[in-house]
Amino acid sequence: MNKRLLKWLTIIVPVGFFLLVLSLTEVVFFEELSFFELLLILVFVSVGSAFFSAWVFGYIDRGETEIKKYAEHLEALNKASIALTTELDLSIVLQKVVDLSRTLVNARYGALGVLNESGKGFEEFISSGISEGLRKRIGLPPHGEGLFRVFLEEGRAMRVQEIGRHNLAEGFPDHHPSMRSLLGVPIIIKGKIIGDLYLADKQLLDSDPDSEEIISFTEEDQQVLELFANQAAIAIENARLLQQLQQLAVLEERERFGMDLHDGVIQSIYAVGLTLGDMQRRVEEGPEFMKKKIDEVSLALNQVTSDIRNYILDLKPHHFQDKNVVEGVQELAKALRANTFIHVDVEVMDFNPKKLSTDKTLGVLHIAKEALTNIQKHARASEVKISMGIKKDGFELIVADNGISFDNQSLKNPAGNGLHNMLNRASALGGNCIIGPGEEGGTSVFLQIPLN
Repeated sequence: MNKRLLKWLTIIVPVGFFLLVLSLTEVVFFEELSFFELLLILVFVSVGSAFFSAWVFGYIDRGETEIKKYAEHLEALNKASIALTTELDLSIVLQKVVDLSRTLVNARYGALGVLNESGKGFEEFISSGISEGLRKRIGLPPHGEGLFRVFLEEGRAMRVQEIGRHNLAEGFPDHHPSMRSLLGVPIIIKGKIIGDLYLADKQLLDSDPDSEEIISFTEEDQQVLELFANQAAIAIENARLLQQLQQLAVLEERERFGMDLHDGVIQSIYAVGLTLGDMQRRVEEGPEFMKKKIDEVSLALNQVTSDIRNYILDLKPHHFQDKNVVEGVQELAKALRANTFIHVDVEVMDFNPKKLSTDKTLGVLHIAKEALTNIQKHARASEVKISMGIKKDGFELIVADNGISFDNQSLKNPAGNGLHNMLNRASALGGNCIIGPGEEGGTSVFLQIPLN
């Protein structure tokens, strides 16, 4: 049943009821009313019914208009909230918050003041509705004084009907457009105010943009903006967390790159330096010997270049590519024998090296290489024993020498990056690395990591 029919029924039904009562009165009480009296009463009832109908349906129409308007606001709010979730870059999110808030309450100007650490001023001030050229002519953004100070100290939503009449308004700087009405809403994250949204100059859909009439923001505008501020807070927090994660990833990648350079490229360059030093001492052995050594140095430098390229492209070092942990350790032992007079013994328990993932294999080989490099540079050892295998607690690697051991102070506060890198790599693999004096003197490196 539509409203038009209902309106007529509110008139027809009372009149019909009145006529029915009159008929019963004449039948039961045998009282007759004159035609004029009947007509007068009928007109009175009809007019009363009409006024009553107009009042009831006017109230219903107003309610429907408000519901429709509120539904439109909610739809706009929902669209604005969805639009915020499409961006993750913090600067873009902040600008979108201001732009969308203007649209929600139909404001000519908007701004978002992001608070600094003290919460007493603005770290950033993002505006909307003002051209870039005008923004530059205005100069420095506000710092949170004057009327802004009221919003910051109150920490709640506020409406100002006319900015110029507020006792704390300090006026506008040169080139700044004049603004009349103002609505401010705080943006709160985890109970802490991180900024304020400011909307100025409310506009009606059919109003003249150049009109001097002051249109105040309504309580409904405030409610919608407060709801949007909650959504904006979530979007800003997500963007900030993503930014922090990206910064952390950069730092971790920088640390990993430094470790890989130290454990891979720098050690390879050090080996080239040892070869050149050996050539200098044995230069008298003739051109054939020197030619062979030059070829070795050239090959080693080419490998260093390849390693640097692989690191930049986030690939594995060339000398560890396509090798399992047994093959890699045996190759490192072979290189140590070739470059020194140290006897190196490798003991491998019966196990399947494929049980170690590629990442864990690479980490183990870096730790083993650093351990053997330290022996070559510092230990003055004549013998090295390497053993590895899988036990119930996971994969184990032991590198022990009979040379000079580290003192306790050096182990607690290592001066170089090598020992730090070994410990950090072991921790990253989910295991631990113990470096200390060996049972028969020298130094022992014990590495244990889980298989899964």
